[in-house]
Amino acid sequence: MVICGSCQTSNSPKAKFCVKCGVNLRPEGTVTKTQAAEKTQPKVAPEQKATLVETKSRKQVSPSLKKLADPDSIEGSIVSYVETGGQSAEAKIEPLAQIDTPAPSSRVVSDVGNLLAEQHRVLSAQFESAVETPVQLWLNFPGVLVTGCSAVVDAKFENNGILPLQDIDLTLESNGLAGSASAVCRRLAPSQSIRVSIEVTPSKVGTFILRCSIKGIQQDQAYAFRGSVRIKINEVPDPKLVLNIGDIQCVQGQANAALGGEFAPVNISNLVQPGAIRTLNDLLSIELPEAYGRVPLELDYEVSRIDITKSGSPRKTTWSIPKKFLAHAQSGIKLKLEPLDSAGQVAAIHLVARDEFKLGRSRKDADFLTWFWPRSAENDERTRRLSKVHVVAETHGDKLVVRDAGSANRATFEGHPLSENENDLIDQRGTLILSHEYHLDVTPFDSTLEGPLSIANERLWSGPPAKGDSSVRGCVRFMPINSEVALHNAVWLFTDANFGCSKLNPLVLNLPGLGEVEGRFHYHRQNFWIEDLPGGTPILVDDYKLAPREIVPLVNGARVQIGETVFRATIEL
Repeated sequence: MVICGSCQTSNSPKAKFCVKCGVNLRPEGTVTKTQAAEKTQPKVAPEQKATLVETKSRKQVSPSLKKLADPDSIEGSIVSYVETGGQSAEAKIEPLAQIDTPAPSSRVVSDVGNLLAEQHRVLSAQFESAVETPVQLWLNFPGVLVTGCSAVVDAKFENNGILPLQDIDLTLESNGLAGSASAVCRRLAPSQSIRVSIEVTPSKVGTFILRCSIKGIQQDQAYAFRGSVRIKINEVPDPKLVLNIGDIQCVQGQANAALGGEFAPVNISNLVQPGAIRTLNDLLSIELPEAYGRVPLELDYEVSRIDITKSGSPRKTTWSIPKKFLAHAQSGIKLKLEPLDSAGQVAAIHLVARDEFKLGRSRKDADFLTWFWPRSAENDERTRRLSKVHVVAETHGDKLVVRDAGSANRATFEGHPLSENENDLIDQRGTLILSHEYHLDVTPFDSTLEGPLSIANERLWSGPPAKGDSSVRGCVRFMPINSEVALHNAVWLFTDANFGCSKLNPLVLNLPGLGEVEGRFHYHRQNFWIEDLPGGTPILVDDYKLAPREIVPLVNGARVQIGETVFRATIEL
């Protein structure tokens, strides 16, 4: 820039007269400040253009089509954590010297990498034991995922077994999608494959976990497999054109009226980089090359078709209360079943029927104990990093939500941080991680009843009057992934929950002599009830053997025998 000695106005390096006062800036024989500086500074490259306005550096423009379609730069296509070797860029959490003190860094860290690392560990154990799933799944993303815009996901099933697969049901779920999406294949012959297309609707911007659930039947056995991959959902491009004012040349002032020939004409369209994404249509028009990626699957559960059938109830089913239990009534919001004479080998059962469910390391305050189990010096140190009440789940109308309870080391659900002021919906199965260490599988279960509980002789029962039906039905299961259950199982109960030794049930009990689907707990008219489902081992309450479709209210001190284990019931308000 050339400074006018008369009015101190900044002028172009090539200007001969001041744009403000018209004084000659370059009289013969006079060396200006700019001319002196030019002798000591390197020359400007020929392609750089002088401007009349000094501006800041250019802002970053939209990515080019070539870069967006590059598999190394786009995460819109499938990314398998097994293929990437399990590497994660997650920040390490330093051990805390005290309990419930803030972590050294307040930076919010995502747990997406931790989720995939945990899946990699489980799958590696299956691969080492030579366990082969009868069905394989591949996914392909033909286009870029953009929030608010429908997209198509191509799925390919392959039957690598010797028996046909029937009624294959694929469900895709993610916190980044507006809802779950599914596809059905009626029959798949051995060594055959089939392709289907599924429409999904991204709803949030960012990196998310896409959970894949496959259910199918082979002969008389029903299988359920699950896997997950990482997806990237892009935001809608900003339609505003961002330009550097320094690229737009102009001539102003009477002193420069005859200098217009010094500047080349500029076309605004030339200032936009070739191939830049300027509109939403540009982004949606991108076609990614076909690249099916295999989704690593793990066995979720295996159960007989008979047990699946008996786990539900026909719409017109009616239950009855045995005469000896018509006078039994005990209102409460928490049922504890403590095992008798088990020498600590059998975990207790807790059913919580409140509007909130607390998870943490405090036996007094938490409904679900988040202890690393079995106990050891190392596990106890990890447990101390968890808060007394770390996370709280609540009912909001007909919705289930989860939030952080003000913990020191925070929590994430499906890889994304939880906060005290904002709630995350629990509308699908997901992974809850406390302090970036304790992993929990959170699964909401629908009610297995086709309608409300109907008891034929309910009018003879001495229980409290009926209240309005709960707006939420079913239950929620919390199951540790990288630890064993500590002291007791806990289920968040709204209306009913099946139990048995299979993971098909909300309440999974590892008890001797127990069937895959054994019985069902109910919460009705502020009381806890139990029934025996047909085909399993008998369930006894106070030495009374329950017949099919008989239902018994539980009270303090009741003896409940499930399989070969006897429990003592306690009801809390």
